[in-house]
Amino acid sequence: MKKLTQTLVAIAALSGAAAAHAASHTVTVNSNVIANAKIGNGVLDLTKFDTTLGTLQSVKVELFSSFTPTLKVENMSTSSGSTIDASASEKLVLSAATGTLVVLQGTVAKSFVEESFDGVANYSGLSGATYAPGATLFSNSAVFSDAGTLSLFSGAGAVHASLVGTASSAFNGTSGNTKSLSVTAFNGYAHVTYTYAQPVPEPETYGMLLAGLGLIGVVARRRKSA
Repeated sequence: MKKLTQTLVAIAALSGAAAAHAASHTVTVNSNVIANAKIGNGVLDLTKFDTTLGTLQSVKVELFSSFTPTLKVENMSTSSGSTIDASASEKLVLSAATGTLVVLQGTVAKSFVEESFDGVANYSGLSGATYAPGATLFSNSAVFSDAGTLSLFSGAGAVHASLVGTASSAFNGTSGNTKSLSVTAFNGYAHVTYTYAQPVPEPETYGMLLAGLGLIGVVARRRKSA
């Protein structure tokens, strides 16, 4: 009988705590990859939240891009050397029906110190150089909990988000006579993390459970006294 009483107390405590709040859970989906996000507009397909899992609380959209620039410089001055500051940048804007979701910007910079023009404009030698560091991963994210965004990302199918990418570059040489070239490539893709609450049993359910266990206790006492 003592064990039964302890069980009832424990169940009552647990049921009260569970009814007080629903634990949050997360699920993450991945979009397709746009290999060349610099050319024209692309579309990222973001799978919507399955509402059978529970109640959607927030949507986190993460935008990623692997940026691969090449910076080439040549000091064309025949009278002086030059320090040349160069940079290449990317910008991606991900948008949906509710407006802008995420803006991602990334920059790769390099400073060159070159001698006076060596007579050959080939981005190498004494007066020129080429910088190709390989891919650099950039990312940015935003979290939404407004009704419009939660509604947009809920249900069957996918959100077809527009991705627009642009590139820019800047070169500044102290000699005032610099030849330069920037070549960039970058992709774009996204992750979406849904935070949701699972439904919890109604208080009436716990009441029925406790009532049933109480009845078992009464029967047990009667059998013991018989």
